[in-house]
Amino acid sequence: MSKEKKDHVDYCLLGQRVRRARMKLNLTQEVLAEKVGVSIPTISHIETGTNKVSLELFVSIANALNVTPDELIMDSVPKLTAFYMKDIQEELKDCSPAEYKILTETLASMKAALRRYPRRNEDE
Repeated sequence: MSKEKKDHVDYCLLGQRVRRARMKLNLTQEVLAEKVGVSIPTISHIETGTNKVSLELFVSIANALNVTPDELIMDSVPKLTAFYMKDIQEELKDCSPAEYKILTETLASMKAALRRYPRRNEDE
């Protein structure tokens, strides 16, 4: 009997969110590394999703970036859909009507494609 993998952290998406939050604060990887007590390559590996993050480091990074931990791992916690909506709204807030229409149509196409070709790790 194979055990279904329900608790999966997508470290690439986590890294993208760390990078986005760092850049929003205009911090370099060096400054973030100093704030949390790790090397610059460690931050780089986290942002590219090649390193797993200890809970202690994860909390330190969230605090240094002034974000909540759930904002960084929301991709791995299905109940955090409201945060996704917040991100989408943030991206759309300065769009023109024409841009909004194009983005809406693009999103619908992407959603259809995702449903036709599910990600491999969802089946594992």
